Amino acid sequence: MDEADQSAAWVPALLQVSDPLFPTGAYAHSMGLEQWAATCGYTSGDDLMKFFQQHAGPALARLELPYLRLVRDAIVLEDWSTVLELDAEIDAWKWANEIREASISQGRGRLRLLKKLWKSSPEIEIYADAFALGKARGHHLVVAALQFELLKVPSEAALMTYGYQSLANYASASIKLLRISPESAQIALAAGLEQLNGWVAASKLVKRESAGWFAPAFDISSARHATAFSRLFIS
Repeated sequence: MDEADQSAAWVPALLQVSDPLFPTGAYAHSMGLEQWAATCGYTSGDDLMKFFQQHAGPALARLELPYLRLVRDAIVLEDWSTVLELDAEIDAWKWANEIREASISQGRGRLRLLKKLWKSSPEIEIYADAFALGKARGHHLVVAALQFELLKVPSEAALMTYGYQSLANYASASIKLLRISPESAQIALAAGLEQLNGWVAASKLVKRESAGWFAPAFDISSARHATAFSRLFIS
């Protein structure tokens, strides 16, 4: 294998773990979009674009992507106490139970399959043991950071991949929630992805002490999901 081939050896595995067929249970969650769409009266692809611009994108830039970077940096240093601290901080930021449990559910599903696919990974085993003992929360973001480091995915590609998955999950959910066509969802997703480079770049400037995204109206809406009269998604 020449140098060019080696530099891209992580691509096939990354495609596998990023594929919608990878069974994390993401299809069952709207990550708060269901109640927010009802509250705001979303009905179109343009509304989904607005959601990306006003909430999903800034949340990636200020909260999700900075923590993804911080967790991976701690994993590289084998600083597991910091990994667990960051896991707890992520848990605290997701104060709406629906959002928090969705993140843990997806993290648990991804962790379970990663253990089966890469049985020899000490990093996966360390975190899995901490989760089994109740020392780790099991958030999807932390497990994603573990997989990116396990596969040796370059930092920029890891941030872009996580951002894409987040936006794509919303786009997939919007087909049912907003009653828009798959084409409209893809147009909205493409518009979001055009801005993803900017959100990724902004995330790199966020330090741990300033990481966070405060959106109380969205969180309150998400918390109301459990008592909604009808719903299409678990959360």
